[in-house]
Amino acid sequence: MKLFKKISILTVTLIAAGVTSCKKILVENPRANITPQFFTTPGGVLGGIIGIYGDMRNLWGTEGFTNITLAGTDEYLAGGSATSSTIPFFTYTNLVGNVAAYNAVSIFGVAYQDINTANGVLQYGPSAFPDALTRTEYLAQAKFLRALYYFYLVQTFGPVPLHTTFISTPTTSDSRAPIANVYAQIITDLTQASTELQTIPGETISSTGAVSPFAGKAATRATALYLLSKVYLTRGWSSAAQPNDFAMALSTAQSLITNAATYKVGLWQDFASANAPGNEYGQETLFVVDESNSTKYGNYVAGGAGGSYNITSNLFRPNYPTVNANYPATGGANVMTRDIANGRPFIRIRPNPAYVIEQAFADKVNDSRYYKTFQTVWIANTAGVTTPRGTLTVGADTAIWMPPFDPGATKRAAFKGIILTPPEDNAPNPYTTVFFPSMKKYDDPNRTGVNDPSTRPFILFRFADVYMVAAEAAFKSGDLTTAAAMINVIRTRAAYQSTNSGPQNTAAATAMQITPSQVTLDFILDERSREFFGECQRWYDLVRTQSIVRRVQQYNAEAGPNIQNFEDLRPIPQTEIDLVTTGPKFPQNPGY
Repeated sequence: MKLFKKISILTVTLIAAGVTSCKKILVENPRANITPQFFTTPGGVLGGIIGIYGDMRNLWGTEGFTNITLAGTDEYLAGGSATSSTIPFFTYTNLVGNVAAYNAVSIFGVAYQDINTANGVLQYGPSAFPDALTRTEYLAQAKFLRALYYFYLVQTFGPVPLHTTFISTPTTSDSRAPIANVYAQIITDLTQASTELQTIPGETISSTGAVSPFAGKAATRATALYLLSKVYLTRGWSSAAQPNDFAMALSTAQSLITNAATYKVGLWQDFASANAPGNEYGQETLFVVDESNSTKYGNYVAGGAGGSYNITSNLFRPNYPTVNANYPATGGANVMTRDIANGRPFIRIRPNPAYVIEQAFADKVNDSRYYKTFQTVWIANTAGVTTPRGTLTVGADTAIWMPPFDPGATKRAAFKGIILTPPEDNAPNPYTTVFFPSMKKYDDPNRTGVNDPSTRPFILFRFADVYMVAAEAAFKSGDLTTAAAMINVIRTRAAYQSTNSGPQNTAAATAMQITPSQVTLDFILDERSREFFGECQRWYDLVRTQSIVRRVQQYNAEAGPNIQNFEDLRPIPQTEIDLVTTGPKFPQNPGY
């Protein structure tokens, strides 16, 4: 939201109070004397809203939430440092007795804390602003944020508690609402927010000319329209489906596409620009979770890992500093030294080569997205390293090459560095659990120290997904012509390469076009892999489309034998269930 350097010390104090006092999990446990009167002042309302934005750093960008959204899907396998005991969703084992291991408690804890804060803003905030325009913008922010959290809760856990009023008195009872009720509230909030939020970040929102403090990439009407279309799409697949859900998803997405210029959003020409460092607040971004390297306004600590730090730049890294000059034999100096440019290797998450490399990204000639998603080359950064094929020159020679194909015996013999290839190619030196292509969308070359967490804002929503939501909604409505047209917009952009000539880009784009008859659910899911790989959407994509078990069994040899039908929901954290001690026991999801 990019407010860190604009808010006053007083507001920071209010944020701190709001974040720690409005905690609503299943049992309220206020930490300070925050009363409804807190939300009747402009500072209290602003502090509450900014506190919600700041709290989002406890989910997006963290290791726990990244694992929840990606682990154990068709796209991802466990890296060499991940185990089934610490991250059980990679293999769907050890879940029943170990539901705390995957950090789902933070979803409940953060979400209900912030929902309660939003409820306080909405219930008591109207009296804080005599100016109607200002009041509308502030309350619309709270509506959007409440809807956002409930959307993630209902997708993750199914029926969840539904509260729309501020809770200031602790309670030891709670119950789950039907998912139909949760979706209805989400749609009400987003429908209102889509007409009440600022049109663009930081615009004039007051009759006196005051400017919105919600700058950067905070929620706007475009953000709300996008999320509303995604909610309609998701509900349309669910047991709470309404007859017009897919039509509403399509028309809402198309409205946003038609009015993109008004909202100052759109696609970058080059796919690589969508996730490039420095473009987080650019035209394609609809919403970010902000980060800052300020110790005053952010949560940055040198060398920080775990907790609420953004460590996405580390999680997808292979153990490149341990590749030795004689690999696969032992001995010899390591060909690379850990550095800022190549990142800190956590070795947690690796791409599933059988699906990702061989199928989803099968076209690596016309489609530029594979090489713009994965790092495949490590340039030598260590002096005096000699392999059996020659001495590596720092800054010039490639020390490690991980092509998505077998380059052949001749090139292997002439290449001075180490070559690793997909296991499916049956070539020497296949990828392993610790040596694999590195997903580079979260690269942060501006970190101060090699072991530092990232302070890049986490891009949560991109405009490209508006087209993919429209395509899926059209597909479900039986309109394959519109579905193909929406997908072809994304594929045309994917064909562009800045190093190609105009005719070359035109030819690649033509080769990338699909016909209506090619649109299937699996094609849509494959296209989503190509476009959004690593962007913390995959588990939700597979669950939404009722494909999680089928696709994992089809493509993921590690998780496929273990996944069961009930695992299209995550288990309720036992710590939350245990907090309900009055009235009916709070139920666990079936199967856990």
